[in-house]
Amino acid sequence: MEDWIKVTLILCLFGTLREIRPSEPFVTEFLSGEWRNITQEQLNQDVYPVGTYSYLGLLVLVFLITDFLRFKPVIILSGLSGISVYAVLLWTSSLKWVQVSQFLYGLYMATEVAYLTYIYAKVDPDKYPLVSSYTRIAALTGRFVSGVSSQLLTHFDLMNYRDLNYITLVAQVLATFWAFWLPPVPYGIYFHRRSRTSLQLDIDHADKHTPPSSPSNRRSIRRGITDAASLITRHARLAYTRPKVLAWSALYAVVLALFVLAQTNMQILWKLVQGESNETVAYNGAVEAILTLLGAFGAFIASYCTKALLPAPVAAVQGVATFVGTYVPNVFASYVGYIVMGMLFHYTITLASAKIASQLTDESCFGLIFGINTLVGTGLQSILTLILIQTMKLPITAQYFTISGLFLVLASAWLLGWIVHLYKQNKSINITNQYG
Repeated sequence: MEDWIKVTLILCLFGTLREIRPSEPFVTEFLSGEWRNITQEQLNQDVYPVGTYSYLGLLVLVFLITDFLRFKPVIILSGLSGISVYAVLLWTSSLKWVQVSQFLYGLYMATEVAYLTYIYAKVDPDKYPLVSSYTRIAALTGRFVSGVSSQLLTHFDLMNYRDLNYITLVAQVLATFWAFWLPPVPYGIYFHRRSRTSLQLDIDHADKHTPPSSPSNRRSIRRGITDAASLITRHARLAYTRPKVLAWSALYAVVLALFVLAQTNMQILWKLVQGESNETVAYNGAVEAILTLLGAFGAFIASYCTKALLPAPVAAVQGVATFVGTYVPNVFASYVGYIVMGMLFHYTITLASAKIASQLTDESCFGLIFGINTLVGTGLQSILTLILIQTMKLPITAQYFTISGLFLVLASAWLLGWIVHLYKQNKSINITNQYG
């Protein structure tokens, strides 16, 4: 078996185990249930925002140290932070500890960048499309297993909402153990950019002749950090001065912010609608499983049919789906609205990724631009959380009506930009024909 296949299989198993979190589709049911008795208002305003802010704050740091530490230590940290999250949820009881778990969850999500970028430092560039699809499939497999297992276990009363956390905890322990089997990465994308052979020779030479704390070694580290910062700045400037990269990056960030904001509090909306419609059985797990399958299908369509649907009508449909899922007092309408919005999110985010990648020339620039776009999207989500939830303190339904309106604003803005682009393009063609 070829080395790149072995590495990919090990990483994919880690990704699958990491995503087996059957407790997540019912986390609101657990936290607001008899085990915690946290109110929906506290969840909305005091608990979930902590995860959003910590994710934003840690994402930049994790993105940089991932490359500096050469991936594997951060992947192990991802597993350890996952263990910490669910240990806190299982064996503490106060609101403060739930907020601590949300901080740890922010770290857990931020360290996902190591899983997503590790493979690009271990395989040749010609294998990038293949290994990207494998790691994506592995993560989606874990999410699908989570959705199906959580629904079956709760529907047939084999486990309650608290017990699901034990399965999640075990999966995180197994993922962490498995991460130790990942081969180390001897060089990074921006730090330690030398070839594997020369780097190993330098390391061996340093081990024999140069103390780690020697002035020459410290100067070498400082020089490496300076070179990496210069390269990061140059790549970012070259990418974002291209109008198409800037436009599709803006779409990527806004869509990410709106979807994650909607996803974070969706279970609170479902619980409210269930109470109003007297529904007693929650199908959150089944909904997440269906969304995983349809989301993968949407990503597949976007990967192979990049001109199938423009973002403007897609965003408009997302806005309508969010509005209908909030306005209709039936939890199944809310389920369908969420599934439609989520499937189209995966379509749009994959389409934007493909469009951005087509404009980039340096392989190392790829991870940097998507890291920055994710950071901007998380920043927008944090701003919306601060304004809508913690400052204006809108009711949960008003939050989702606002999100649906923002999707429609996004559709209108993209449509206007597309019309302006066509006008300039036609004007340029006419001038060329006139004077050519």
